[in-house]
Amino acid sequence: MIHQIFDQLKDKYGNFYPVRLTGGYTNETFLLKGVQPLLVAKVSRTHNKDVQNEINCLRLMEESGAAPKFYELVNSNVCQITLMEYRKGENGQSILDHNEMERTKELYKKLGKSLAKSVHSKKYNTSPFGIRKCNLQELNLYLDFVPEVLRNESKEILESINDRKEKWVLTHGDYGIHNVLFTKDNAVTILDWEWGEWASPLTDIGWICWFTKLHYPEYANMLNRLFLEEYTQNNDIPLARESLKAYCVYKVWKVLDRVKNGSVEARQEWVRRLQWTIETDIFNPGSDY
Repeated sequence: MIHQIFDQLKDKYGNFYPVRLTGGYTNETFLLKGVQPLLVAKVSRTHNKDVQNEINCLRLMEESGAAPKFYELVNSNVCQITLMEYRKGENGQSILDHNEMERTKELYKKLGKSLAKSVHSKKYNTSPFGIRKCNLQELNLYLDFVPEVLRNESKEILESINDRKEKWVLTHGDYGIHNVLFTKDNAVTILDWEWGEWASPLTDIGWICWFTKLHYPEYANMLNRLFLEEYTQNNDIPLARESLKAYCVYKVWKVLDRVKNGSVEARQEWVRRLQWTIETDIFNPGSDY
């Protein structure tokens, strides 16, 4: 069925053949080889509301150059295809996985600068561009597969959040090395904006530290420090460790709500991650973070 839609696209964009992309993209994503300029086609379910949210984020980010340019949304009765600009680069996580530590250090610095200057420079106002807004009151803390003790501990942590709309910025929602492309000349492209929302900048800041600590604990203190130092050089905001942890708990609950109808294994894994988030000192001991 996807290839039938691709045949329709050839009427507009000329002959091409789709090549499946991996690394840095979610969903089924294809490079349309033969089209000039090169395009990426991202395939999603027909009723996936994340698609329009991502498109709105891409439109807002277009002037920054830090995200791919959006071209067109193509709908059918079985799927949606988002056409966007193709960007060169290597998936950031693969750089760390291949133990290229010097490049990884430069990447974390660049992540800090790009987040501060390109993403969080977009301030919330009365015209939110159709992008989701953070709503802590609507957070579903009564999922039946989450133990009550974790629910209660989460409530206590979340109460420390002082969420003020005047401090909101555009947030990516899943910021980190797994969602960027990094070039040899240290240029970053930020991909996969489905989770984007107007929220506190601490949601993105906390999440990249969370991701690194969870998946790469042996490098986390060093890499997170490089990221935080670069971020605060470009956006001087308070980074209290308690607040950062609270926003990480908020993000985990958002994922828990997404996986509530998923596999038992997925639910159990995210319950484990919630417990880990609550119990772990994610941010470097002995610092202000």
